[in-house]
Amino acid sequence: MSRAEELWERLVRASLSRERLGTYAYVHPGIGIAGNVPSSLAKNRDLDEILRAADEIQDEDPNISRILCEHAYSLAQNLDPNSEGRGVLQFKTGLMSVIKQKLAKEVGPIDRSQDVARLQEFYKLYREKNNVDKLREEEMKLRESSAFSGNLSELERKTVKRKRLFATLKVIGTVLEQLTKEIPEELKRMMESDTAMTEDLIAYNIIPLDGPSLTNAIVDLPEASLFPFM
Repeated sequence: MSRAEELWERLVRASLSRERLGTYAYVHPGIGIAGNVPSSLAKNRDLDEILRAADEIQDEDPNISRILCEHAYSLAQNLDPNSEGRGVLQFKTGLMSVIKQKLAKEVGPIDRSQDVARLQEFYKLYREKNNVDKLREEEMKLRESSAFSGNLSELERKTVKRKRLFATLKVIGTVLEQLTKEIPEELKRMMESDTAMTEDLIAYNIIPLDGPSLTNAIVDLPEASLFPFM
């Protein structure tokens, strides 16, 4: 068996394993209320992504998670103010319950006038804490060496981590842009650079990476980078 055939077989086995074990959901988690956005609201993709990010950072910063959930509720309210769509009322009720639980855990009064400043500060701290720039460099080095070293498991771990980090950063940046036009130039450049980092994952793929099919799951695997036609 040639190396190309061996790699392809490995791709298929890994993808099937993800389907059986549900590890594909780990890359695109749908925890809590995230992943349960009614179809009538689904046209606003930001809504689901904001709730996923809120789940992702809940343990790290509950206050930022609360801000994201409140913004998601505002989006849902603007999309369907009378809750006429199927499942919208239940969704809003559930989301409001989540928000109330978060508020109950906060100590002291809530000053929402500081929400934008908190998001801006969290964006920078989150990047710094997770060594985003260093992680990207390490992943690129692994991509260059994995074809020869076979160190694909470490590459996959780095790729999954980077995807999750940049997905969260992208959401926070999107929410900031929706809440205010007054974003410091330094932070704006940082956000633009991070957005470019997420685009490199799909620049050479015709098939959408976020589709549920087996083919898309295969394309999403780090091993697929070894095939130039993908």
